[in-house]
Amino acid sequence: MQPTPFRTGIGHDLHRLVPGHRLVLGGVTVPSEAGFDTHSDGDVLCHAVVDALAGALADGDLGTHFPEDDPAADQARSLDFVVAFAAHLAERGYRVVNLDSFVTLGTVRLRPHLDAMRDNLARALGIDVGCVSVKARSNDGIGPEGEGTACGATVSVLVAPMDRP
Repeated sequence: MQPTPFRTGIGHDLHRLVPGHRLVLGGVTVPSEAGFDTHSDGDVLCHAVVDALAGALADGDLGTHFPEDDPAADQARSLDFVVAFAAHLAERGYRVVNLDSFVTLGTVRLRPHLDAMRDNLARALGIDVGCVSVKARSNDGIGPEGEGTACGATVSVLVAPMDRP
């Protein structure tokens, strides 16, 4: 069967922030008093990327491919999930054309770290950094992300068959 040209996917993730834990976003450890207390490093940006890619393939979600009860995923680096899912995408005959994302956290200044996040995601996906956008939002202090009790990320991807420009 011929792969469908151009597919899109959307991913979202949200985790509570816990004092004394590391805050990892896009594979970057961001200085913060609170971070994620999760099975993996809790990187909501990478988790949303995997969900978006899985959505583009209509192939489950993060938990389908990297279940929390898998001992191999204990304390895993979420950027490695992106690398693994990019390989899965290629096995299915697709490649990432473009990724657009934003991270919402109102109490930590993320702008100084956005370029490093873009670089990490581009390398993990095997695409040019110019095809990866990471933006930060504060929610103006509204809701759990704005108040700094949670951090969320939303991602949109465009994928195309390998043989298309």
